[in-house]
Amino acid sequence: LNLNKHTMKSNFIWIDLSTFDVEKASGFYKSVFSWNFFEDETGYHLCSFKNEPCAGIYQMPQRFKQICMPSFWMTYISVDDAEAIADKAKELGGTVELVEENDKGKIALIRDPSGAGFTCYQGKALAAEKNFAQTGKWCWSELLVSQISMVKDFYESLFAWKIEVESPDRYAIHTEEGNEIGAIQVATEQEKGDKEFWAVYFAVDDLSQAQTRIEQTGGQVVGIYPHEKGTQMLAYDDQGAAFFLIQVHHKNELTMTSKLNNQQPTSLKWRSIFGLIGIYLIILFEQTWGWGLLFLFWVIPDLKSGTTYFIEPLSRRENPILYWLVVLTWIILSAYLLVTPLL
Repeated sequence: LNLNKHTMKSNFIWIDLSTFDVEKASGFYKSVFSWNFFEDETGYHLCSFKNEPCAGIYQMPQRFKQICMPSFWMTYISVDDAEAIADKAKELGGTVELVEENDKGKIALIRDPSGAGFTCYQGKALAAEKNFAQTGKWCWSELLVSQISMVKDFYESLFAWKIEVESPDRYAIHTEEGNEIGAIQVATEQEKGDKEFWAVYFAVDDLSQAQTRIEQTGGQVVGIYPHEKGTQMLAYDDQGAAFFLIQVHHKNELTMTSKLNNQQPTSLKWRSIFGLIGIYLIILFEQTWGWGLLFLFWVIPDLKSGTTYFIEPLSRRENPILYWLVVLTWIILSAYLLVTPLL
């Protein structure tokens, strides 16, 4: 592999995947992104795309399994002194999970005050260049949190980043030199789940083709949403690790993204409007079978997305028993209300 030795202080430099089954994960990402893999003498798998390093994969340590950690992608930030950064992170309200040194350099695994984990890396053995223009490459890292106030001062003090408002719920991250390297997104539980985390993004030319490959290889697509740099898709691999894909906008290019954006200027939500009208008609004419239709329309999107709502969000992946209990309840109620008038 042609490893890039150039690093930039306080910049995103590397990503890797902690997974339960390395061979299975390698097969998944080879199918989705056409990656190749090289196992070094320590058992760490280096992933490459067109002979350029792009990520790492390793067997999840036993200590992570013991605390029931899911499979996860990790973002690395380059630093001059990992131990000094770890000490500073503690002072700023962060938590240091570990500091250790190996043949690739020294790392410090840190959690910010919101609980989102990241790795500080001191060394030159691991480096990858973010690239929006090349499908299959890591292109972006972004922190998803519930409140910007939980983390803004922490990261600005720890890395001398400048975090600036880009839109009401989005903040751009700039280095001391003024380079934009990532972002912080204030997200709902529906968008990010119940945890704060650093998300990794991969560039693709066609989200629909990527979705087909992900689902055929055992992964799951959660949803497709607009993004500042294009259209993003949230997905899980076949062992439950979350990642995003971005289809970047180009001028004069008609994509599913541009179609979505063309619909955004209208503030009317027709499905919600028709749903409300339906409720009024059901009550007015006392047609109880209408509630059955409403429950049915309610549950179908939940089956597609893998997330349902009953007081709080319930994920098919993380809360399978509760998810299916709620979904089956809506289906049974729907069937009962639809069939009762006929009987």
